[in-house]
Amino acid sequence: MSAQPVEPHPHGPIATYDQLRILADDVIDAADRRGNRVRADIANQKITIHMMSPSNPHGRIVTALAVQVESQDSRAVTLAENRVHHPGIGLCRTADLLVMTEQAYERQDDDFAVFAPDVSVAVEVVSPSDPGNDYVTKLRDHPRIGVPLYAIVDPRDGTVTVHSGPDSASGEPRYRDTPSRYKFGDTVRLGKWSIDTSAFPRYRA
Repeated sequence: MSAQPVEPHPHGPIATYDQLRILADDVIDAADRRGNRVRADIANQKITIHMMSPSNPHGRIVTALAVQVESQDSRAVTLAENRVHHPGIGLCRTADLLVMTEQAYERQDDDFAVFAPDVSVAVEVVSPSDPGNDYVTKLRDHPRIGVPLYAIVDPRDGTVTVHSGPDSASGEPRYRDTPSRYKFGDTVRLGKWSIDTSAFPRYRA
């Protein structure tokens, strides 16, 4: 998955977050008409376009996660390929999977994206073509927007890393320096949900 930033004109007025989100939707709609699937994220007055090319293992893991969470908790809501944002800081990312309570979902009043502090868990399944987006960009931005728990599932090496505990002791919200690490086959704890990873597929070499 590759990314290309789309920036406001350097000599024009500063775009508002509302203007950028309208433009982001326009870009996605234009790509759909051409038969392309893209994500459009917003950060630092920029829209970044990610070409999407999901693989079979990627899709299978996302589906398995959603099924396991909802089978354990009838009041849990899972959202695949959904945007998560914090308008107050002008930041929006797209997650492979979001988990939230039914109560939190019902209080959403914006169809564009889910309000990040209402999310219980965000999960990313690492893409072989752009692992830095999950391990660097989203690891930095998810605590900034208020996501309390962030899991990175990596089918390249069969690992799961769970980051938690955003705090601002360093001056900006970030996760704890020591995350919880698992390998495929382990039972992974995501908040109040337990995930059996024994059937998670690896990417083929």
